[in-house]
Amino acid sequence: MIDSNDLLDDEQMARFIAYGYVQLQTDFSEQFHQTVVRKMKQVYETEGNPGNNLVPRIPEVGQIFEHPVVKGALASVLGPDYVMHAHRHGHYNKPGTSDGGWHKDNYWGNEKTRNHVPWSAMIFYYPQDVTADMGPTDIMPGSQNRYNVDPRTEPTVPVVGKAGTFALISYDIWHRATANTSPNDRYMLKFLFFRTEAPKQPEWNNRRTKWQPPELKLPVKDNTPLWEYVWNWMSGTAGTPAARTEGAAGDAVAELGRTLIGDDENEALRAAYSLAAIGREAIPALVKGLRHSAPGVVEPKTFSVPRLSAHGLAATGPQAIPALMEALDDEYEDRDVLGLIAYALGEMKEQAFRAVPRLIGLLQEPSPFIRQHVVEALGMIKQPALRIVPALCDALSDPDPYVRFTAGLALARIGPAARDAVPALLRALYEDVSASETFMPASPKADRGARYVAAIAATALQRIGTKDALDALLLYLQSARWCPVTTKASTY
Repeated sequence: MIDSNDLLDDEQMARFIAYGYVQLQTDFSEQFHQTVVRKMKQVYETEGNPGNNLVPRIPEVGQIFEHPVVKGALASVLGPDYVMHAHRHGHYNKPGTSDGGWHKDNYWGNEKTRNHVPWSAMIFYYPQDVTADMGPTDIMPGSQNRYNVDPRTEPTVPVVGKAGTFALISYDIWHRATANTSPNDRYMLKFLFFRTEAPKQPEWNNRRTKWQPPELKLPVKDNTPLWEYVWNWMSGTAGTPAARTEGAAGDAVAELGRTLIGDDENEALRAAYSLAAIGREAIPALVKGLRHSAPGVVEPKTFSVPRLSAHGLAATGPQAIPALMEALDDEYEDRDVLGLIAYALGEMKEQAFRAVPRLIGLLQEPSPFIRQHVVEALGMIKQPALRIVPALCDALSDPDPYVRFTAGLALARIGPAARDAVPALLRALYEDVSASETFMPASPKADRGARYVAAIAATALQRIGTKDALDALLLYLQSARWCPVTTKASTY
């Protein structure tokens, strides 16, 4: 049970929404952190980076994510039923290293449409004091929903602080490691988490009824329409009449439509959410944006008008569902636009249930981009489970590892209603990416995706929670358990 005193307050939530991060502090003892650093130093020097095995190799790290402040922050942003992803990484920045490059983390080699509302988040945790000369992580506030950034003109903030400092960040924020000009090692622990349920009410210590910008002012680009939408979504009120501006003049819609297809990404982003706030009258302009033809129409790493249009349609709410379903039957220069439409329908959650048969049909598309977005959408729509769960079970055998992973995540989000998926999830548990003839990875990129399929299948079984599911999970965990003291130098 999470104590309400450990949840974020309105100011902290406003900072997370507008700036993409909030910095917090745990109160572990100095001895605890010294133990973590000593073990990390030993592991890195004798074995190298343990990667995803960070927690079993250094069990104390697992205690960090049981700390009330950490759990309260995660529950505030991702809801109380959040889950931890199997990907985790210890970053070692030794003395003399230079600046790293600015980047958004990708999805282990895969790129998908990035959610503007927090379906995922990361934690950067420091187990030792970090000062500005020790190569701290640099964050670019307000950059989480943009692809075009210029570090020379954008604000940047180094994450510095005492041992136990952590930043809860949007998965999509631009960040980098800075140069370590000190004589000291710097360690940072990175962990990823997923939301499993859309919020029905505020899940933080909420006192404000409406969006207010953070009291802490940073010189970020203004995205008030988006920030207001995210606040409303996290409050459980997005898409309701009170959260929209109905009855706008046609001239305003036309002007916003022109801005949406312009060259300024931030203005286009504002336009998409301003159109969403208008409501029904603006839907045609957003649908037109889906058809916008330009180089890299849905290229995930660049500014894309169709993608911003899909975000706008998702934010418009259930009244956009008929237009989105009709758009599924249109012809597009880049057929991957269908994946963006599936993404928008998924954000409508259960209210998009009428689109389920059409979405399931798209699982036959040759494009993994389309199939991945379809299975993600099915996991958010959830009903009717009798149709969705068998389709997701089939997707667990998809040739693309990212489709398989997303199918497992979708079943985890459906939870107990996915009980019929236990046999398929059990098969996915034992998918061996190093020896499987069926799923032999053709490249390191494919391997990066495939290694997480079994892990998310385990999460799905845990969330389904039936006796069959838990028995299968326990059997798997007993055989997969790790001895934290066994090393190359001490094998028994």
